[in-house]
Amino acid sequence: MKSKDIQTLIEQAALLIASFIWTTIVLTGFAFFWAYQDVQARWEYVLNAPPEALAQAAPRVTPTPSPTVWAGPGPTLTPTPTLPPSPTPTRVVPLPDLLPETLNPDEPTPIPVIVHTEDEAIEFGVELEQSAPTTIGVLPTPNPAAESATTQQATQPTQNTAPAVAEQPASASAAAPRPLLTEGEPTRLVIPSIGIDAAVIPVGWNVIERNGQQFSIWQVADFAVGWHKTTPALGQVGNTVMAGHHNVNGEVFRDLVNLEVGDKVIAYSEGEMREYEVELKTIIKEKGEPPEVRRRNAQWISPTDDERLTFVTCWPYTNNTHRVIVVAKPTT
Repeated sequence: MKSKDIQTLIEQAALLIASFIWTTIVLTGFAFFWAYQDVQARWEYVLNAPPEALAQAAPRVTPTPSPTVWAGPGPTLTPTPTLPPSPTPTRVVPLPDLLPETLNPDEPTPIPVIVHTEDEAIEFGVELEQSAPTTIGVLPTPNPAAESATTQQATQPTQNTAPAVAEQPASASAAAPRPLLTEGEPTRLVIPSIGIDAAVIPVGWNVIERNGQQFSIWQVADFAVGWHKTTPALGQVGNTVMAGHHNVNGEVFRDLVNLEVGDKVIAYSEGEMREYEVELKTIIKEKGEPPEVRRRNAQWISPTDDERLTFVTCWPYTNNTHRVIVVAKPTT
C-alpha cells in the first residue's frame, strides 16, 4: 500500500474519532441539561405542590384513643366582680396654638362646638350659658347706639389712678357683672401716642369645627382689649398677651400699627398702674400660610422668661391677611 493511501486512511480515522468524541461531548451536555431541568422541575413541584398532592403523599396516622379517666366534679369557683372601665375623655382639643383671627365678611363662619357641662365650660374657657363664643371673627351688625355709648365710656379718662371696672364694654350683649379680679389682672390699657384708652377684659378660647375637624381659637373681645387669661397677670414674669379688633366692633386696636419703638404704654390693674415701653413692632403674614408658618408666628404669644406685654391685631384695615405684633417691656 502506498504511503499516500496510508496517510489518507489515518486522516479519515482521526476524523472519525474526532467526530465520535465531539458527538459524545454534545450528547453528554444534553443529558446533563435534561437532568438539570428534571431536577429543577421536581424541586419546583415540591415547593409549590397543591394541597391535595401533599395530602396524598403524607402517611395516614390513625390516632389511638386515650382512656377516659373519671375525675369527678371539681370545686366551684366564686366569681369575682367585674369593675366597669374607667371613663376616658372622648374629645381632646388642645389649647390654641395660632394667633387670634378676625374673619372677613365673605369668609364662612366656623361652627362653634356646643358646651354641655360645667367641666367642658371650664376646659374650653367659656361660660356655661353661652351657646356661641364672644366673637371668633364673626362680623355681626353692631348696634350704633350701644356702640357709641360704650365707646364713649371706654375712652372717657378716669379720675383715679385705679379705674373702676364695674362696666365692661366687652360686647353689646354682655350684661353679666365681671367676677372678682385676681391679683394683677389687667383692667385698663392706655397708649397716649395713638389715643388708646380702653377697658381690658379676660378672654379664653372656643372649640370650633371647620372642615370636619375641631380646633381651638382665641376669643377676641368686642369694644375692649382682650387679655388672654392663661397668660401672666401684670407684674408677673412671662408674656402677658392682649388682642383686639382693628376694623370691627369698636376698633380698639385700629391704630396699633402706628406705634413706634420707645412709645409709652400704661396698664392698670386693680389699685395699681404699671408703665411699659415699646421695644419691638413687626408685621407678619398669616392668612393663607401653611400650618407650620402659622405656628411659628404664634411663637410671639408663647411663654417667655422675661416680663413683657404683647399686643396682637389684624392688618391691613381693609383685610385681615397679616398680624401686627407689638412687644413692650417694663420701664423699671
